[in-house]
Amino acid sequence: MSRPHIEFIPAQVIPWQRGLYGGARPGVETRVLSLDGETGAASLMLRYPPGWSQPAPEYVEADEEFLVLDGQIEINGQVYGLHCYGHFPARYQRHSVRSPKGAVVLTFFSAEPKTMAGSPATPISHPERLVRFIDARSMSGEEGVQKDLFPTLKPSPGSHATVHKRLKTDPVTGEVTWIVAVRGGRMTAQTEIHPVVEEEFCLSGDMVGPHGNMRPGAYFWRPPGIQHGPFGSHTGALHFIRGLGGPYTTIVSPSDTAFDWDTPYRPILPPQYQEYARSYVDKDLNY
Repeated sequence: MSRPHIEFIPAQVIPWQRGLYGGARPGVETRVLSLDGETGAASLMLRYPPGWSQPAPEYVEADEEFLVLDGQIEINGQVYGLHCYGHFPARYQRHSVRSPKGAVVLTFFSAEPKTMAGSPATPISHPERLVRFIDARSMSGEEGVQKDLFPTLKPSPGSHATVHKRLKTDPVTGEVTWIVAVRGGRMTAQTEIHPVVEEEFCLSGDMVGPHGNMRPGAYFWRPPGIQHGPFGSHTGALHFIRGLGGPYTTIVSPSDTAFDWDTPYRPILPPQYQEYARSYVDKDLNY
């Protein structure tokens, strides 16, 4: 994966662009959170205008994973509202797609989303990878440290104050996608390292770390092997997380530096995103 380290960018400062790269889904608007220049894989926010629809059956030659942030979108008769989730493997057919009132959807493609009309000549290679629909708000979560997600993570003060909702475990790659809720006032005194990419989007609340305060809309792409932490939350937080590149594990160490609730915004960004971030003021923003 050739994406640069992004930690973190408030999505609100990234301009909306007309259309989706690759020419798919005319009429949508796009915010590019990160893009792999080699594979065409990307993490995006897609804004579907009211009344948008797909006129005929089609499929995408890439995996598509998504979470609805606002509004509703209907795919193959299934309505996806706030925090509804899906993972469609490459060549999953979309017989119909429409958004009568519009929607903003956090979307991830495993390659450039080349869209083909009609039915695929070959079926999905691993149909067990399909996650058709999950209403993340309604599903139950697991309180405390998830041992299967974090086998080396030991309980620490406040560790009971998290709830994890597993959305996907890829049966082929072992990659995981989940939502974590953190209670307000929680603070850690440790750092972490993961052997895989960790990608994260703040859905609500706040999370203070070495690069500032992640508020709703904040996004990061963290390559493998980068130490991070400690962290704390004033009011609590809800984050959408993906671990990419294999099974997700965590190596924990005591932090060499004390946690600071007032850490200023000091991001790690590629040049174009540095320019976007110049306009950012650390305060609550809408999506």
